[in-house]
Amino acid sequence: MATIVQHRDTKVVYALIGTGYGAYKEARPSLLGGSLLPCEESGEIPVAAVCDKTGVIKWFYTDELEVLEIDGIKVEDLLSLYGESDEENLATEQCICPACQYKIPVDCQECPSCGLLFPE
Repeated sequence: MATIVQHRDTKVVYALIGTGYGAYKEARPSLLGGSLLPCEESGEIPVAAVCDKTGVIKWFYTDELEVLEIDGIKVEDLLSLYGESDEENLATEQCICPACQYKIPVDCQECPSCGLLFPE
């Protein structure tokens, strides 16, 4: 199945292919130290690869996209399986999944993010 996302500005729907970070690093000689003490700049750019209905791949910043469906299930329906609202999720005691670092309720038997099963 697929993850379906929507571009926030244009409202165009895409299939999510994957996410990652575009990374860059720049080094140039400094004024006083030359190549021994270069001026360095680096950073990460959170991007996602998506494709449209014709299969054309496009890249967007992740904050420009919102998830609509995961494996054919609407996000709000999927999250409602684990609590009634965001306020209730914040009020319940949570722990961290050791596999994917996702916050989950303490009494949860399976991680909703990675599917890791927890013994009772």
